[in-house]
Amino acid sequence: MDIVRDLAVLDLLCVRDFPTEHGRTEVGCGGPGYFVVPLGPGTWPSPEDLYAYEVAMIQRLNERLGSNKRWGATTLRERLIRGEEIAPPWAKLGVLADDLRTWPAGRTGRWITLTVSDREDADAARLLAAVTDTEGP
Repeated sequence: MDIVRDLAVLDLLCVRDFPTEHGRTEVGCGGPGYFVVPLGPGTWPSPEDLYAYEVAMIQRLNERLGSNKRWGATTLRERLIRGEEIAPPWAKLGVLADDLRTWPAGRTGRWITLTVSDREDADAARLLAAVTDTEGP
């Protein structure tokens, strides 16, 4: 678990060109206007470790970028059910998580979002970060 490494990945994604097609990248997945990457180790020793790492990442991002904006994903899921088009990565994050925290990434014009993906029973909970050029849902 290396917060410095994860912050460096986010810094890189804030300046890297977005993929032109949806799909896998060397650090996660992406498409036009977004990247989504897992943070921390591939598997967590315990849920407590995952949430402690999330808190540490939130603190570091708050120190670097200022206060975050918090989004609840319930409204996103309701909008998806009604058939509304939601831009990536927000639609995917809204299905995977309940709580999203977003920061403007300095002068890059991009946004960083951090969330715990814990809504799918089949998958182990993961800490995900998204870098996107779309402010929020």
